[in-house]
Amino acid sequence: MPIDFIGDIHGHAGVLKTLLSDLGYQKRNQRWTHTEATLVFLGDLIDRGPEQRETVEVVRELCDSGLALCLTGNHEFNAVGFTTERPDAPGQFVRSHTDNHIRQHEAFLEAYANDRSGYDETLAWFSQLPLWFETSNVRAVHACWHTPSQTKLNHLLDDQHRPQNRSFFNETGIPGSEAWQAREVLLNGMEAKLPDDVAFTDYYGITRRRIRVNWWSPGQTTFRQAAVIDETQRHVIPDLQMEEDSPAYNDTLCFFGHYWMRGAPRIQHPRAVCLDYSIALPDGALCAYRFNGEADANQDGLRWRGH
Repeated sequence: MPIDFIGDIHGHAGVLKTLLSDLGYQKRNQRWTHTEATLVFLGDLIDRGPEQRETVEVVRELCDSGLALCLTGNHEFNAVGFTTERPDAPGQFVRSHTDNHIRQHEAFLEAYANDRSGYDETLAWFSQLPLWFETSNVRAVHACWHTPSQTKLNHLLDDQHRPQNRSFFNETGIPGSEAWQAREVLLNGMEAKLPDDVAFTDYYGITRRRIRVNWWSPGQTTFRQAAVIDETQRHVIPDLQMEEDSPAYNDTLCFFGHYWMRGAPRIQHPRAVCLDYSIALPDGALCAYRFNGEADANQDGLRWRGH
């Protein structure tokens, strides 16, 4: 049976419904159907876009219909963390209430401003989403497939890789802890710290001292080579040798999101396929891949819709 993997939606329900129609999903008598395929959403349903509550409702309807599974993204984790006190710092939250974090999350909060029970119920659903998906021939995770990090979190998860209870958010919300580091890798990706006196300014004007590491491509020995960044900005990354070469993925075909790829969706690696093509940007796209059991991904499997 084919599986459709869909990347980060970020509150763009209209584009999602158009893409679902393209893929053959139909809603009849208040229930979604498909003649043969099922779905795996890669997380980040919310934040940034104008239709966040509707996006959650569409995805939940598909899950309730038995057609879909939704993984947690860093934005779903952050939504739960926004209301979860840190056990190591009473009065502070796993997702801190800084001006920037509030601004990023504001549209989601406003969508439930007059429905506290709906808000609480949505967070309860977020808190039960699995962190990864795996069968004998395909895998999916929000940001990075990393077996050591998965192993470190297994004691907090059930056999379907879902948090057993809210202790998952408590333990993975303590900055610097082993559980925090493991969850960061899976939901935010690997990072590498630049040498102490080195920094760069990204295209948002933010000074960065760390890079997101491309964990899937081989032969990367410098920070500039290994950074996940728009190609037009790669020159701003210092071309300095890394202490360790970045990892290279060559295992079971894996789908992931998170990285805000730009341009037309494409297969950049046959076994590790990013499906996040920045739908929250005016020129972005919502991207899917129809998996039919192949060992290596191919361009024909990609489907996408823009604004």
